[in-house]
Amino acid sequence: MSNRTLFYLTALVLISMAALLTLNLSSILKGEPLTPDYIRRNHVRGMAVEHHQLLYTLNFQQQNDILDILNRAIRVTDIKGDQQPPLIEKIVIYQFDNQPDLTITPIAYVNDDLVFSVPEWNPDGYLMEVSSGRLHQLLSQTYDP
Repeated sequence: MSNRTLFYLTALVLISMAALLTLNLSSILKGEPLTPDYIRRNHVRGMAVEHHQLLYTLNFQQQNDILDILNRAIRVTDIKGDQQPPLIEKIVIYQFDNQPDLTITPIAYVNDDLVFSVPEWNPDGYLMEVSSGRLHQLLSQTYDP
């Protein structure tokens, strides 16, 4: 291998590394997370859970816990496993800045993980939270039985 070829390969590697560093650094400087959230905490004005056609308002800690779980939800196309009906009719997320309220419609619990529908986040299918029953426990504490 000649010196000229080695020089070109080294320059190509350095330019490629600089391009990757620039792309990653630009997202860090803009303040964008590496994995985009479905909804950010500072966009939420309040949250409520509907149980037997009554809305129960969540406190600040409950809202933050539920948002953390919902933001880690994954898209699903096929629901497999042990299904149980949800005990709540819907979760309503009230937003700031004249944004429309988000309505989360629970479909079923599959192995203690909630499968739900939010057309604004996934218009073609369902989402499933993967907290291993933590959301189920949190939601059961938000309303009077």
